[in-house]
Amino acid sequence: MVTLYHFVDGRLVKTPWTLGDALPERLVWADIFEPTTDEEHSLEALLGLDLPTRAEMREIEASSRLYEVDGARFMTATVVSKADTPTAEAGAITFVMANHVLVSLRYSDPLAFSIYATKALKLPGQCESGETALAGLIEAIIDRAADVLENVAVEMDGLSRDVFRARTRKGDEAADLEGALRSLGRFDDLTGKVRESLASIERVVTFLTQVLTPEVKKEYRARLKTMARDIRSIAEHASALAQKVNFLLDATLGMINIEQTRVIKILSVAATVFLPPTLMASIYGMNFDLMPELKWDYGYPMAIVLMVVSAVLPYLYFKRKGWL
Repeated sequence: MVTLYHFVDGRLVKTPWTLGDALPERLVWADIFEPTTDEEHSLEALLGLDLPTRAEMREIEASSRLYEVDGARFMTATVVSKADTPTAEAGAITFVMANHVLVSLRYSDPLAFSIYATKALKLPGQCESGETALAGLIEAIIDRAADVLENVAVEMDGLSRDVFRARTRKGDEAADLEGALRSLGRFDDLTGKVRESLASIERVVTFLTQVLTPEVKKEYRARLKTMARDIRSIAEHASALAQKVNFLLDATLGMINIEQTRVIKILSVAATVFLPPTLMASIYGMNFDLMPELKWDYGYPMAIVLMVVSAVLPYLYFKRKGWL
């Protein structure tokens, strides 16, 4: 799917593009989402660009992600999508700036793109050129990363209370802690993806700062500096969250060990409680002729009483010690 954003009578218009269509005048942004081979070849001819393949977009070398060819700047960043679902993804997105037109090539659908597109259509000044469109998109991606981390922080606070409250609850301790481990795994995965995304976006911002031409407005330079500061502060927050995830993981595993120890202690106490009556039953279960109680009328009741007493006394002792 290809969506074009261009100016008509002083306002920004969103136009779907189909194979065979020409490019509109005053094109500002071409958003290419999961293009077919024919669509990609046709757009390359219309735009005069050699767009990277999906495999090339996944390259991790900086030289493969940030480069300039015939005045066109190619920048590939990792952006998180589906962050609000259990299956968050981090996909590569390529931004191409050529002749003041922004081209975005992507195979994932981050929420930041729809947020920025809606904002740009309402406020055309937000997307008056390819440069401002790129800056706005990057800002939207950064804001979205901050929102994701804020949501993670809120969920982790609730999880932290649950983990440290689990030891006083009865019945569902194992289920609670097992669920906490799953949540911590998701938090760690999501936080790691956000950190990876921020690192790649920071490289894009640095690259843009280095290739700026003298005629670029001071406001644009200031936006890039602000973005760089925001990225660093959010990355620090992500690092703090990652440390908290590790702390909660250790705490959860510690709680699991406590629960296991408690179960083993109960089993050990139960075995100790039933050991004396088992001994009594074993002794009086022997049928030797010389056993004095064998032919005694009260032998059987006495054996039962001894077994009960031998079980109750250890139980009361353990209860007093607080081991039960």
